[in-house]
Amino acid sequence: MASVGKDVRYGVRLIKQSPGFAVVTVLTLALGIGANAAIFSVLNALVMRNLPVWRPERLVEVAAIYRNGATVPVSFPVLQQLQQNQRVFSDLFGWTPGLSYNVEINGELSRTTVRGVTGNYYGALGTAPLLGRLIGPEDAGIPGTPVAVIGYEFWNRRFGRDPAVIGRTIHIEGMSFTVVGVSRKWFMGMTPGTPPDITIPITAGPFAGQVTQRALLWLFVAGRLKDSLTIEQARQQMHSFWSETLLNTAPTTAPGPRLQSWLAMGLKLNSAATGINRDLRDHFQNSLRVLMGLAGLILLVACINLANLTLARVTARSREMSVRVALGATRLQIIRQVLTETILLSGAGALLAIVLANWAGHLLLTMIGAGQGAPVLLDLRPDLRVFAFTALAAIATGVLIACAPAWQMARQHPADVLRLDERTLPGGGRLNKSLIVMQIGFSLVLVFGAGLLLRTFETLSSLDPHFQKESVLQVDLNPRPEGFNGVEWNSYRKQLIDALANLPGVTSASFAGLDIPAGDGGWKDTVAAVSTDALADAGRLATLVVVSPGFFRTLGIPILAGRDFDWSDDQKHPPIAIVDDNLARRLLPSGDVLGTSVRFGVRPEFQGMRIVGIARSASLINLRDADAMVIYVPSSHYSERGDTGNLFVRAANPAAVTRVVQNEIQAHHHEYSTNAKTLKETSEQTLGEDRATAMLSSLFAGLALVLAGIGLFGLMSYAVSRRTREIGIRIAVGAQPGTILGLILRESVVLCGLGVIVGVPCAIAATRLIGHMLFGVTPGDPLTFAAAASILLAVGAAAGYWPARRATKIDPIAALRRE
Repeated sequence: MASVGKDVRYGVRLIKQSPGFAVVTVLTLALGIGANAAIFSVLNALVMRNLPVWRPERLVEVAAIYRNGATVPVSFPVLQQLQQNQRVFSDLFGWTPGLSYNVEINGELSRTTVRGVTGNYYGALGTAPLLGRLIGPEDAGIPGTPVAVIGYEFWNRRFGRDPAVIGRTIHIEGMSFTVVGVSRKWFMGMTPGTPPDITIPITAGPFAGQVTQRALLWLFVAGRLKDSLTIEQARQQMHSFWSETLLNTAPTTAPGPRLQSWLAMGLKLNSAATGINRDLRDHFQNSLRVLMGLAGLILLVACINLANLTLARVTARSREMSVRVALGATRLQIIRQVLTETILLSGAGALLAIVLANWAGHLLLTMIGAGQGAPVLLDLRPDLRVFAFTALAAIATGVLIACAPAWQMARQHPADVLRLDERTLPGGGRLNKSLIVMQIGFSLVLVFGAGLLLRTFETLSSLDPHFQKESVLQVDLNPRPEGFNGVEWNSYRKQLIDALANLPGVTSASFAGLDIPAGDGGWKDTVAAVSTDALADAGRLATLVVVSPGFFRTLGIPILAGRDFDWSDDQKHPPIAIVDDNLARRLLPSGDVLGTSVRFGVRPEFQGMRIVGIARSASLINLRDADAMVIYVPSSHYSERGDTGNLFVRAANPAAVTRVVQNEIQAHHHEYSTNAKTLKETSEQTLGEDRATAMLSSLFAGLALVLAGIGLFGLMSYAVSRRTREIGIRIAVGAQPGTILGLILRESVVLCGLGVIVGVPCAIAATRLIGHMLFGVTPGDPLTFAAAASILLAVGAAAGYWPARRATKIDPIAALRRE
């Protein structure tokens, strides 16, 4: 320990003697380690960190597995059956997804996220309130008590953290609720990233009428394992009565596909220590892992660059170190001294990186979450895992930077070094050049990967979705509390659409029960001809879209065959449907599907629908999936499904009619609108993840190019300074400036070329790992590769030009006199 202390003190003195080198090293490592720590902190908060509740490792997710393999929630009757028959959990509790409802506070109406929970939800999690109390079993009877717990962020945003909020009355869908508590900051329940604004008993308010619906799969369920029991034991006990539970809670007893589908559902139990938010994690994880790889590469490039700088410093100190060895110091002590110095610098960089990581993590979360409907909230405060990651990164970078100088010193014999003069003192030589070649190779991987991701984003941005984007407004519809009591849906919808279509500047208007692009929000199920088994082709998944007459005209989607919907296609007539040509080809590849009767899933209302039209396929669901299949049904026939959705208004100048359209909606006193965007804007919003990935990868590639250019510039400058005598002699015997310039530039470009050759297999292997994120470009795209290689060669030429130009101006007399 005394020797280590001496090494540390000596290392600090050396750092003080070279403040410029120390500042460059610390800042470079702070950026490199900080970028990695920022991405890791988001991954840690979203995926790896346990929930901030009592003994989270004992929490277990309980979910159903649908016939297509998807994990789905369960119905309330299923939850009740599970609670009655299970013997492995001390608590089995449930909660709804966060849904938007009308919430009125101080006379101001807004759409707010509300979640229903069972009475044992908070008790099972073992959490305490910040103010007041939480919902308990006494609140979740039938009917439930109208009490509410508000989240910390909502309390801060809407009530200014007023402690007198306890006892206040708020209105949810016109029903009065008493605020009884405020949850703690960063408490997100079982769903990290998406905490609810308001929590109410699952048997109260807008949820009360849904608890008896057997077919409604809407409840997420988790349990707390009893002590000494394992998840495997819980699986065995729960599976023992799962079939009986399904039979007792089936939404129908009539034989047929619907009953078969219900009884065929499986049961899944997994650890829920980190919470349950599958959609958000799937949305973020791919991008974060790719960015983590890119950030790791940029840190490696930075380490190679700093290793070159350190090697140059150690070479300048060769005599000093040789004298120390001659006086009795071992090579291990010398190497340890260099390692101590580099770890001190990387440790200082890591401390600064922790500060940068917190700021960069929030920025990264905002960028990637831009496409989400609501802000993503994660606790990005560094924990032991983040500190450990940063410390390991600091140690690893310190060791990597010290490797090249240590290897160089191990090869040198002190006596040989002491015999040489300043001109013949050995430099890094081949080792310097090898490091530069490695640096350029890794830079090629970054530039090539960034080029592919950038081309993917540009392709998606310029993609033709086969519907009008610029001229069509998507206007959200929010029903007022009790706004539709006694209202006939079809009459109202037709009246509103006709009124909007007659507004000045409006070409046409229509309604659809989806957001465009729908993404994962659409209702997907199997479509099959009535004459076939509905469960036989589980791979033919289509998205059901409820649309009003005029929808296809408004969006500019042509009907290729058959007819459009009409307002007379109501429940007095047999059900009909329009399919897109993707689905038409899958249903009947060699014939005309018009007149064919099909079924969508197993719900009774979607059986025996006759196809009356074929619409051109359009990217309404996912811009990346041109083969997505869609089946359209008329809102006039399924009026009960017309309470949620959007109006689509086509106008020559959408911005000019936005306010007029929203005022017209409110004038009917049944609904109101808070958001209206063109389909171009909504499509661009869904590309937030791709945009962030492309921007950040381009930033990393740019940093790699700068570091590669600086490293190559330093190497060539050093080479020119060591070859001053040789160049002077060449000029003295008649070498022209162009010859000298070409000599130095050739070496710089050759090093870049070698780096490109070394980086080719690495780039091909690395880009295949991001193949699932690419669109419109292949992982080995030759055009992108040629551009990346050209950019690196150009950087090599630019980095070598200034040292080469300086070489052409060497005065041979001065050079020889100096020697």
